[in-house]
Amino acid sequence: MDRNDVFVYALCMANELGPRDLYYDPGVRLLFMMRRLLRKWNFDNLNAPFWRLYWNNAPGAVIRHGARSVELTPDRIFMLSPNTTISMRLVHSPVTHFYAHFLVNSPYNRLKGKIYSFKAEKNMLETIKGLKTSEEDHLTGRIELVLVVRGLIHRLLSKVPPEHLRPLLVSPQLAKCMAFIESEARHAVSYSDLARIMGLSIRAMARRFENELGMSPLAYQRQKRIENACALLYDREKSIKQIAEETGFYDRYHFTKVFTAITGQSPARFRDVKNAFLS
Repeated sequence: MDRNDVFVYALCMANELGPRDLYYDPGVRLLFMMRRLLRKWNFDNLNAPFWRLYWNNAPGAVIRHGARSVELTPDRIFMLSPNTTISMRLVHSPVTHFYAHFLVNSPYNRLKGKIYSFKAEKNMLETIKGLKTSEEDHLTGRIELVLVVRGLIHRLLSKVPPEHLRPLLVSPQLAKCMAFIESEARHAVSYSDLARIMGLSIRAMARRFENELGMSPLAYQRQKRIENACALLYDREKSIKQIAEETGFYDRYHFTKVFTAITGQSPARFRDVKNAFLS
């Protein structure tokens, strides 16, 4: 993304959020991170609407996306964009595995089917290498580590090729609507409200969504609700019924139907796979 693109997008976000927000903020929201010892890592066709960051201390793990097979090596840090379906295999064990799951703002949250490999520079990994491997430590109380990982994510996001991001930039009017939908994700949003925000007719507003985002306003709201639901599914104390209610769905059945359509798996399976991976 060249300087003009960044400035235009920053202005979009400033118009959307107010005059104090002059510079673009990716809004990194960490969902989960851990460093653990892998003795098995065999999962098929996993898909999620959030980003994933992986770093292993030794060769031995492989991820597959379509016909592409990628070995996780200690000299590289890997980031997988949302909605990237992968299978995982551990061909040599054990391997120490650090991973983080996170959400980010547009345009990064609209990248799909991407696996990025970045050189693991020494200063990127000093803190992570110092972590003990643990089956229980979710690293939630480590303020310094949280800041280091957020900084690492920011740095790696800045290395995403500009040509991947440029087609995803949206107009200031649509950016305002997207922010409104995200802030009201659990509540019904009327097309008339969105049309008023954009200063367009309802038909023109809906057409703008389809042309720039490739989806309807309703589909975008559902996507944001599912992103929030994925974050809540990390909380083992919450029932799926509770999560359905907190994310604005009528009931568990409706929630499960939409979740499955977007992620390719039910909320229960998503939680089971995640818990199996963490256990």
